[in-house]
Amino acid sequence: MQPFHLKTIAIICSYLLTGNSHASLINYELLTPHSSTHINYTNPFKNAFSSINDGFQIYQRDVGLNIPNALLDNSEIATSDRLGIVSSTNTQAFFGIVDTVNLNNPIDDTLAKWKINIKNLSALTFFIDMAAMGDFESSDQFLWRYSIDNNPYSTIFQSISNEDTQQNYRLEDNSLIALNDPMTVNSRLLSNEFKAFSSSILDTGSLLTLELKAKVNGGSEVIAFQNIVIQGVSNTVTVGEPKSYAILSLALLFFIKRKIIS
Repeated sequence: MQPFHLKTIAIICSYLLTGNSHASLINYELLTPHSSTHINYTNPFKNAFSSINDGFQIYQRDVGLNIPNALLDNSEIATSDRLGIVSSTNTQAFFGIVDTVNLNNPIDDTLAKWKINIKNLSALTFFIDMAAMGDFESSDQFLWRYSIDNNPYSTIFQSISNEDTQQNYRLEDNSLIALNDPMTVNSRLLSNEFKAFSSSILDTGSLLTLELKAKVNGGSEVIAFQNIVIQGVSNTVTVGEPKSYAILSLALLFFIKRKIIS
């Protein structure tokens, strides 16, 4: 019987000992912007309005005391509450928008911006949960858009008020509120219950700039976003890693070779 050649053993062992690592997913949570050095968040309208009933910023139940009441669904504890999105059990951070056209901002849109380091990332995807409640007008709107490496902006999501229908909004106390002219995104009616949306970002580069622009003229028209995430696949080169069964297989091969030679 012919002995095993060392070259053959080396080839088999090389296969057994190494394997490529799978590409890793990178997630940037944009409502906790200071948790990562890769994210720079700016919002000149944070705490910029003199009325507590107006707002355009990141909020969180049980954390901040300056949340406009219209954004909160407190119907379980206050039967007079007939408007709201964020229920009493929802303690996640959210971006809330209400009555941005006010004494402190009479004309212009409101704008928040995230700059995200996406170097070595590909296959970018934008994830977001959206909700809205109110009798909206055509002037009430929001826009999510992005730019990579200072190139022209591309729209991701844009709202449109549907003035030909109505929406039934269910509050936490299980009551239904019917209102005309709901807000839509991609022809989907928004409600006061968060709905998941996602969109691929086909461009690549080093710096992603994400913008939220909005204008809402009324204290009974509210919009909220939650679970806002940019996800990408890391392009960092990976090295081979030992497979779990490699050492045992290697020992077995050398045992077989030794038996044959002897």
